[in-house]
Amino acid sequence: MPVRAALFSYFELDDLTRLMNAISGSGMPAATRVHIGTYGANSEASITVRTYGPGRYSPMFKAEVRTEAWEQRRLTPEEVRQVSRRFSGRVPDEAALLRLSAAQRTAWGVEVGRRYRDTIRHSRAAGITVDSWQLDELGTQLAGPQGRQHREFVRGVLQGMTFGRRVLGDSESKGFVWATRRALNLARLPVTAELRAFWQQLDRAAFRVVGEEFPNFVGDPARAARTQADGWRALAAGGPVRRALAGRYVAGMTPGYRIGHGLGGNVAGLSRAEVNRWRNAYVAERNRIGVAGFGEFHFVLENSPTVVMVDASRAVARGMAGL
Repeated sequence: MPVRAALFSYFELDDLTRLMNAISGSGMPAATRVHIGTYGANSEASITVRTYGPGRYSPMFKAEVRTEAWEQRRLTPEEVRQVSRRFSGRVPDEAALLRLSAAQRTAWGVEVGRRYRDTIRHSRAAGITVDSWQLDELGTQLAGPQGRQHREFVRGVLQGMTFGRRVLGDSESKGFVWATRRALNLARLPVTAELRAFWQQLDRAAFRVVGEEFPNFVGDPARAARTQADGWRALAAGGPVRRALAGRYVAGMTPGYRIGHGLGGNVAGLSRAEVNRWRNAYVAERNRIGVAGFGEFHFVLENSPTVVMVDASRAVARGMAGL
């Protein structure tokens, strides 16, 4: 792959300098672009990230969790004059959203994605460097009882993130799209017109697809790596679009000391050395199986100490060196 990219996501702003120091000392291969971001766009975060030569600032946005952007547009008076007033108000609550027609539901998703691009455009206008974006996430609900409705909305969000508001000068932009294993395993299903549209829009939007690989640090790490890679295998076994996504798949890991909340990790109370050996073996197997890059998510609470940041950064560097 011409561009090698690693990813570090979700931290408190006060902890970013320590995370950058950990990444800087990790032994990251020189040719690797390191994308770093947490929720929302922030000038101080951008400056801190960009002081590290390979650093790229890529803020995160929520796909199906209500944020301030869902309540109303935030446009300048000049922008308001150029944009249609349709879909300018509050995004309907989830129950109402799922009852809408497919076209209306997708259009609201497009509007949410455009509002995130509004944030990026305004940040750049204020002199903040924003290199890319992250979307969190293709959730398990996309494969649930109302999966089609959720996919239609998220497809709209991806479209809005990709294209923004052309009338305001936004250009096409790709980003990192986080995805649960359950959502990615939709790739095993026969392709319908709706699923085809979903995969095509994801392909158009995603610079990288980041599969959430959050195993418990127990047992054979190589076996765990093969199990956690099922979303990648589902993409790789599909048609041309899904195979293309598999070729841009990043293994999204987590440091492992924040237990619960679906994050897996050090549930058996291993020592630091044991955690590092387990994780390094996991990374080695993911390299052997095949992957386009590595990332780490969730540097808060128990995952925020400096030693945890150092170990997680070294694991990513080791993985990137093995590509």
